[in-house]
Amino acid sequence: MNPFLKSLASSLLILVSCFQGLNAQTSDEASVALIGARLFDGTGRAPHEQSVLVIRNGRVEMVGAIGDVNIPDDAERIDLSGKTILPGLVNAHGHLNEDQSDRPIRTKLAEQLRLYADYGVTTVVVLGVFSDEELVVGASLNKEQEEIDLDRARVYVAGDSLQNLGTAEEARMRVNDYANAGANLVKIHITGGPNDMTPEVYGALIDQAHSRGLRVASHLYYLEDAHGLLDAGVDVIAHSVRDQAADNLLIEKMIQQNVPYIPTLTRDLARFVYETRPDFLEDPFFLRRVSAYQGDIDIVTGADYQATSRSPQRQADKEGLAQGNRNLKTLSDAGVLIAMGSDSGTNQGQWQGYFEHTELEMMVEAGMSTTQALVAATSGAAAAMGLDQHVGVLQPGRWADLLILDANPIEDIRATREIHSVWIAGTPLSGVP
Repeated sequence: MNPFLKSLASSLLILVSCFQGLNAQTSDEASVALIGARLFDGTGRAPHEQSVLVIRNGRVEMVGAIGDVNIPDDAERIDLSGKTILPGLVNAHGHLNEDQSDRPIRTKLAEQLRLYADYGVTTVVVLGVFSDEELVVGASLNKEQEEIDLDRARVYVAGDSLQNLGTAEEARMRVNDYANAGANLVKIHITGGPNDMTPEVYGALIDQAHSRGLRVASHLYYLEDAHGLLDAGVDVIAHSVRDQAADNLLIEKMIQQNVPYIPTLTRDLARFVYETRPDFLEDPFFLRRVSAYQGDIDIVTGADYQATSRSPQRQADKEGLAQGNRNLKTLSDAGVLIAMGSDSGTNQGQWQGYFEHTELEMMVEAGMSTTQALVAATSGAAAAMGLDQHVGVLQPGRWADLLILDANPIEDIRATREIHSVWIAGTPLSGVP
């Protein structure tokens, strides 16, 4: 293992252990009963129009329609009539590279996770870090989140996206380094370029990750690469296929192998949308956390960045996005598991928290129903990343991570913006909205 990673990981695990001991939740907390809200449990089933959700020790204890749930005598009762309860949103493809300051890395990562949570995104899968230190600190945040009173989004983290590796031996070694540092999964980069890993190399990488109990998600663009990766056993396709229409063989492989698809439509939007000043920069829902965004706003609205957004390469992404939209509709209609992911928190203008709601709207515009989009952002994203026993669905035993709205997103997907409150482990976040 990389000596730096080994030393840093050991030190942080000691700190995490101490922190957990001081902040562990007790096991005898009284329950809370949320009563009267419309409840969408994340599975796609019709919602309970008037529900009861009982929470104890941070987890769902009971859930169902009014009259079907016996509310415990010790429960604090909270009337949420007229509201809608959803599982907290799960971003299956995010990043934590937004803050480029010199502040301590734990502070930077934790604050970005809080920004996600402020927008109702209560779980973020980080598909690629940008330093060894970020991986180790991200892994420590992941380990402690089961035990402390959490006031930020949950995080699951991959190492830096692996690419351009020359041999199977090197690929296996890099996977081992990440596994030893506490990574929750592995991300690889296949771009269609001449320096890409060969199928032999990425096949060995995937095999090694599976031997360490880790899923592999791949960046890609081209249909041909998607086929090669599926043949090698990849677990997640982490971007849209954008060069041509998804064919029947791709659909067949994805369904047979249960490989989910993360369209990341907002990633492609961000490539060209700043050719002029987009209207969403004036959206009150965007501006509610403008202090976190201001640095990037100044960059993407500048003349140089606008000129870059008008470049032929970025303008070509308009057609790539259009093809991605068509493929999303095709794959969704065919029954492929779709997971919401935005690729936010990496390049300028890919806004953490806000773009997850934009992603949902774009998925609906591409032809998914509002229910399908909400499933993709809850149980679908959780299942795609192997987290469905913990988050993404409101069933007994799962974490009580909730997005409570003042409107009904099944009628209008933009209702996800009308946030009443955000709960993590059965506790409402302060200051939200």
